[in-house]
Amino acid sequence: MRSLEARATPSGVGGPRTTPKLDTLYRADVLGYVSVYFVGGYTATVRLTVGPDNPPTHVVGIAHGGGESNSYAGAIVRPGEYWLAATSGHRADHGFSLHFTPLY
Repeated sequence: MRSLEARATPSGVGGPRTTPKLDTLYRADVLGYVSVYFVGGYTATVRLTVGPDNPPTHVVGIAHGGGESNSYAGAIVRPGEYWLAATSGHRADHGFSLHFTPLY
């Protein structure tokens, strides 16, 4: 019975969510989910790319600021893959938030 109870106990939540920076190349150590969303401010476009190459080239989402549609992009990133949320324009504050959530 104790063996079954131990296996039935939830393993808990994985690592903490992080708030990476836009325009910065990352490589995932674990399976995770990246979300990018517009919160207000200067309008821009964020292109979310993932893949085994540095820099990644597979576009998995595009988010546009300043509109009601396409203001969110998200994707699963596999361990070992690179990912990048690249902005258009040259402003320091693009009005987007970015989160990485480990899925383990």
